[in-house]
Amino acid sequence: MTKRIGDYISNRNMNRFKDIDFHDFIDMVDSGLQDDEIAKELGVQRNYIEKLKYEMKKDY
Repeated sequence: MTKRIGDYISNRNMNRFKDIDFHDFIDMVDSGLQDDEIAKELGVQRNYIEKLKYEMKKDY
């Protein structure tokens, strides 16, 4: 079985999401903080915050 680069990138991105405390994330979103501020506070890139928000809207 061969590994694809997409699998590697997907796994790497999921590991970033594991480092985020979702209770803090939800509190920050509910309080109205901008994506840049949330990313800085959690120590991740802004595009990860955008992806999380998209996933939350899609699933909930």
